[in-house]
Amino acid sequence: MFDRLSSISDHAISDHAIACYGTAQPPSRPHVLRAGPLSAELEDGAIRTIRWRDVEILRGVAFLVRDAHWGTHSAQLSDPEVTETPDRFDVRFQGLVDKGGQRFRYEVRIGGSADGEFVFEAAGTAETDILTCRTGFVVLHPIAGVAGRPVRIGHADGSGEEGCFPALVSPGQPIFSIRSLAHEPVPGLHALCRLDGDVFEMEDQRNWTDASFKTYVRPLALPTPYVLAAGTRLEQTVRLTVREEDGGANGLPAARPPDGTLRLTLGKVLNTTMPPVGVGIDTLHLPAQEAGAALIRDAGVRLLVGRFDPLTSGDETLAAFARLVGATGADLLLELPLPCRDAPDTELGGIAARIDAAGLPLAGLTVAPAAYLRSHQPTGPWPDGPSFADIYRSTRRAFPGLPVGGGVHAYFPELNRARPPVEGCDYVSFCTSPIVHAADERSIAQSLEALPAIMETARSFCGGLPIRVGPSAIGMRDNPYGRGPVDNPGNGRIPMARRDPRQRGLFGAGWYLGYVAELARQGAASVTLGAIAGEFGFVHPPGHRAGEWPRPWFDDEPAAVYPAYHVLRALASASGAPLVECRFDGPGEPPVALAWQRPGEAVELWLANLAADPIRMEIPGIRGGRLQLLTAHDFAESCRAPQWMAGEGEVWPLSEFDLPACSVARMVFDHRSLTNPVDGAGRAPQVGM
Repeated sequence: MFDRLSSISDHAISDHAIACYGTAQPPSRPHVLRAGPLSAELEDGAIRTIRWRDVEILRGVAFLVRDAHWGTHSAQLSDPEVTETPDRFDVRFQGLVDKGGQRFRYEVRIGGSADGEFVFEAAGTAETDILTCRTGFVVLHPIAGVAGRPVRIGHADGSGEEGCFPALVSPGQPIFSIRSLAHEPVPGLHALCRLDGDVFEMEDQRNWTDASFKTYVRPLALPTPYVLAAGTRLEQTVRLTVREEDGGANGLPAARPPDGTLRLTLGKVLNTTMPPVGVGIDTLHLPAQEAGAALIRDAGVRLLVGRFDPLTSGDETLAAFARLVGATGADLLLELPLPCRDAPDTELGGIAARIDAAGLPLAGLTVAPAAYLRSHQPTGPWPDGPSFADIYRSTRRAFPGLPVGGGVHAYFPELNRARPPVEGCDYVSFCTSPIVHAADERSIAQSLEALPAIMETARSFCGGLPIRVGPSAIGMRDNPYGRGPVDNPGNGRIPMARRDPRQRGLFGAGWYLGYVAELARQGAASVTLGAIAGEFGFVHPPGHRAGEWPRPWFDDEPAAVYPAYHVLRALASASGAPLVECRFDGPGEPPVALAWQRPGEAVELWLANLAADPIRMEIPGIRGGRLQLLTAHDFAESCRAPQWMAGEGEVWPLSEFDLPACSVARMVFDHRSLTNPVDGAGRAPQVGM
């Protein structure tokens, strides 16, 4: 089907969307509103980005209704009435949330002017009783240029104080009782955000890999969920004022190059090496894991991570793990959520006997109380039971000589809030998912920006222990904040869903590349991704049952792997290779980039364009090499051939090329192809300078 894209125009849009995103639903496109130097992006009833010239002031403003489990209700929106002039824009629309017999109707007005004034007003009425965890505004400040910087806080009681956006990821709310926030996005540019209609506070969304600080209504100290009684009227306003100091633009970015080309410079060889990259084991689909084991072995993956829940998993799970270790030749790190129903020595002794009876070899055991699979606020209350330290000591007695991992089996906020002791363990572990709060491609791509801060924060309390991340995927394998991951029967872009369609598309391949790239540069000891097969899988094993959940194209066509498999193969093969610095200069958001030095000082470079538009690229200083592109045009062939990107690619004589939307590129440069070869001694060459 996809190898005939150019000849079936009636289906070209949906086919391209399936290849890129795993769903026939194309991504939404924002309407860019402009008023002089002020711009705002309107998308699905929310504002995505507010900029003054090219400086991002706010990352988002949205009025939403959350359900009793923190999921966001979708709203039926009227067509917006948009009025635009060169100096002003105005938007009006209505919204209706109608879910399970609960109804909330509201009206919105959005306005902006060239003098730096922006307003987002919402007023609505509960037509029935509504059980909700939050109804009202959320406002996002971007982390770039903001984290660690001063902020002037106006409180709800009229008082004010000087504060700071946190540099490290804050486990709790860094700012309470907010009426206004004033800061300088860049020197000489002043932004004041005022919030009316409720009491607001802030959380550090980097905990969940959102690249933002979120200011929201209703303090978390109040009970949730709560009832919004029928007839209740809500009126809230977000007002932003932007001013340039003395009318100047001292801190504003310089004009972008007119040719629209993004330039990539290969810098020095870093002291950091590529960590081992592994895959998870999805215990909900164990037969599929075993069916895909040979392809995982062929990809060179030598690390598996699997979870054994003593209360819900039988000895057959341990036997399947043992078979997977044998079939892949990989080491196994076992996640063990300890029930803590008996004394730790008793529970762990019994589990050790079961593992020994299964003949399961372990490379490490990551243990934590099962209660910490749930979310707990920093102020508590905390679960009763044995301490982490007691559990570590009992684990060493039950598994003498085996490396013991600490941390949590859930996401980074659970680790950041619990901060278990590191004494008594050999490494620390956590995982992430980028769709806790939003599930559009832009938010998922931006989640990569938060990973350096997460790693820096983890290092600050991990005592120098190795940090192992994963298994992580776009979809959520757990939901510490509700009953479980949200169902996704329509194969859409759903926050908190386990089954995310991007796992099967080119976007997912690019996101995995970016995820490993950021964590590798931050010195992660290992990074484990997704699972062998299933909702988080890299392999599409034979004998899958169509109809278990929607898998467009894959349910009808023969396929062996998803596009992300080719990225996994490359990352696994690069384990231990020195990383090479990548620097971008030019317009727009850069693609994901990861480069490493191969034996013989050749350089292998991988790029991924996560955007919906192509990027014009130039790599100055390159006289040529070999290039291989994975695009929507190649989707079908690449899914049928696991070795599709295993070759060196075609000869590429130029330093310029186009990186199509949702594409992945692999380049290999012989050291003779560089006008200033990357210096294996670690000195920074003047490539393209």
